Amino acid sequence: MNRDLPWGRIAFAFLGYLAAVLIAVTVAVSAILAPTALPDNGAWGSFYANKSDTEVLYVLGLYVTFPTALPGFLLTLFVARLGRWVGWLPFACAGTLNAVLALAILRVPLHMPVLGTPLMILLPCLPGGFAGGIAYWAVVRRSLPSNEEFFWS
Repeated sequence: MNRDLPWGRIAFAFLGYLAAVLIAVTVAVSAILAPTALPDNGAWGSFYANKSDTEVLYVLGLYVTFPTALPGFLLTLFVARLGRWVGWLPFACAGTLNAVLALAILRVPLHMPVLGTPLMILLPCLPGGFAGGIAYWAVVRRSLPSNEEFFWS
């Protein structure tokens, strides 16, 4: 794929977004299901599902995350270009913030208070967003200009 053409770069960014969403949902679902490894199968909290609900949680997570994380992703691309991000940490932190933004965007059409996301939903999404940001960087890192290229451009 030629990364110098605009459509090639757009397709490459979309591939990175797809990888970020898949990894973010996988990590978030794993964090949600982590209490099921306890001896009581996570019975201490009614929010936690058992292992038989894994595929439902994963599909629902993909269904919700793909459209709600897109505005934050586009904002991240804009800020990354202006800020000349090259390393993995800015993308990982942006992924974490994008998880919070995606949860806020999800609550708007449901007519719920934007800042009232329960911690049982918010906390598993934070490492998911962090991992999604790293996944995006891992996919597109070769297409990111180096510091020398930014200096000379």
